[in-house]
Amino acid sequence: MTRAEGKVSWKDSLTGKLLLRFWLSLILVSLFMGEIQYQALHSFLMKGETQALQAQIGSFDVNQLKLWINHKESFPKAWTNLGPGVVAGFFSPDKKLEDILGRQETEAKRPYALERSFFLKQIAKNKLRTTAVFTSPKGVRYLVISGPIYLNQEPVTSLTGQNISLTANSTLIGYAILSAPLTQMSNILDHQLQVFLISTLLILVIGGLLTFYILKKPLQPLSRMSEISDKIAAGNYTLRIPSEPSASEIAHLRSALNQMLETLNRSLATETEAREQMARFIGDASHELRTPLTSIRGFLEILLRNQETDPETLTSAHKSMLTETERLIHLTEDLLTLNRLTKQINQESSSKPETSIQSILPELLPLLNSLLEYRTLEVDVEETSLPVEPGELKQIIYNLVHNAIQHTPVNGVITLKAETKANLRCLSVADNGEGIASQDLPYIFERFYRGSRSRERKAGSGAGLGLAIVWEIVNLRGGRIEAESKQGEGTTFTISFSI
Repeated sequence: MTRAEGKVSWKDSLTGKLLLRFWLSLILVSLFMGEIQYQALHSFLMKGETQALQAQIGSFDVNQLKLWINHKESFPKAWTNLGPGVVAGFFSPDKKLEDILGRQETEAKRPYALERSFFLKQIAKNKLRTTAVFTSPKGVRYLVISGPIYLNQEPVTSLTGQNISLTANSTLIGYAILSAPLTQMSNILDHQLQVFLISTLLILVIGGLLTFYILKKPLQPLSRMSEISDKIAAGNYTLRIPSEPSASEIAHLRSALNQMLETLNRSLATETEAREQMARFIGDASHELRTPLTSIRGFLEILLRNQETDPETLTSAHKSMLTETERLIHLTEDLLTLNRLTKQINQESSSKPETSIQSILPELLPLLNSLLEYRTLEVDVEETSLPVEPGELKQIIYNLVHNAIQHTPVNGVITLKAETKANLRCLSVADNGEGIASQDLPYIFERFYRGSRSRERKAGSGAGLGLAIVWEIVNLRGGRIEAESKQGEGTTFTISFSI
């Protein structure tokens, strides 16, 4: 959307899109890393809690436990060596619950004491599994471990469930289940989660501001390109995008846009020139067509008014009308030829014709000699061929020689020459006539161009399309035509093709 169509929203700008993608990437990476850290911390804390709970069993005297389980001594109501909130259950060797033992604490200091009924339910569910985690009705999570207890065991009795080395006289005296609240662990994890969320939010805000500031300078050339493009779209095609330090992609885009603008400018100039030429061509063609038509109409009106016209006048009128009709036919044929050549120029031709100049001269010279009228045509032609069709070469030579005849006085000399020199195949037609004014030379190949009075068309001359046809043919075949002239000394037209 351009600025002319409306203000671009921040989220639709390139900076906004890059910043949003940066935030999304940062959030995804943060969540991934946070999950890894959370799981690692959870595993580490759980391992510590398990080891601490396993160490609790070391506070019991194994011999005293045997007396308790064998009912030789009664279980105490509490055991001060147990950690806060830790509850221990003891089973006989046949896995029958003997009693539950906790730490002696006041009601105010027993926030984690596990209810006896809930502990019994979890024991029934656990079925003396090695490790388990339960949640009480109050929402407190507990870690529960269980394992056998041996007498005369080396090393010290462990509730990890791992293989332990026993002496030959080791005796199983029962089983134990210990439960400890995970409140402290949960508090640590919650605290770390809060720290992670706050730090991630700060990183997003600070990182977003820094990213916006960092992206602003590299994207400034694009912003200026957008502003200049709006002005160009408004019709100012002379503007160009200035060069400035930028990324290679932006520099390439700037170069491509400037090149495109140059091409567009040339196309617009060519189109404007083509329209002007077309308007001039239509005006000149209309004038050339109107002149013979007006002449023919005048003669017909005279013949209609004078029904008894003498034979001599009638013959003169018929000859004049025939001359004007032939002029119309010749003009029409020239226009059709120019149209055909223009179409061929616009279409790529794969054919590469070759025509020998000497091969077409026997057919062309009689026609040229009939036009000379006391002028001399000198022919100096080497064995040379040009990359044109035979009909095109005939038309080139005929038009150039006919043009020279029109502007060369009686007893003048016209020279037709063909040679090869400096990797060029050249054809030239020179005369010693009146010459062409220097201000007219750049325009002599334009259609219907009217130069100075010395070059104006005389009665019976062509319509001014001969040189234009020659130029179109030479341009079509990839050649070059040049004109050199000095007033009062003559003119030379030279056509050259590379070998």
